[in-house]
Amino acid sequence: MRVIAVIGDVIVLGVLTVAGFTMHETLSDVPRLLVTVISFLVAWAWIAPWFGVYRDEVLADPKRIWRVLLAWVAAAPFGAVLRAFLLGLTVSPIFVVVMTVVTGAGLIVWREVLALRFGSRSTPAV
Repeated sequence: MRVIAVIGDVIVLGVLTVAGFTMHETLSDVPRLLVTVISFLVAWAWIAPWFGVYRDEVLADPKRIWRVLLAWVAAAPFGAVLRAFLLGLTVSPIFVVVMTVVTGAGLIVWREVLALRFGSRSTPAV
């Protein structure tokens, strides 16, 4: 289930980033899109394991979804800083807030579906 979670997380982050670029009519700026996706994926890959979001008991229990949100709230600012550094920009606080909220919601919905589909409701919350 861990591999499915990782693949799903990458898809959620990628799709929501593409959606944001589409809304801002900047989808044609492929290098910037790739830097954005990669920056946030690197931040997620670095931070998420510290919150245990890929542990079996977290993946299987919908009551532990809060760990995913907490990890994303920690990872998103790092992704924004990395993105700004790579693009030679300053960090926009509103961008960080929007990216945190929208992608956090997407990750929560995805992980809830994963836990309900493959998990067990009998696992005690920690």
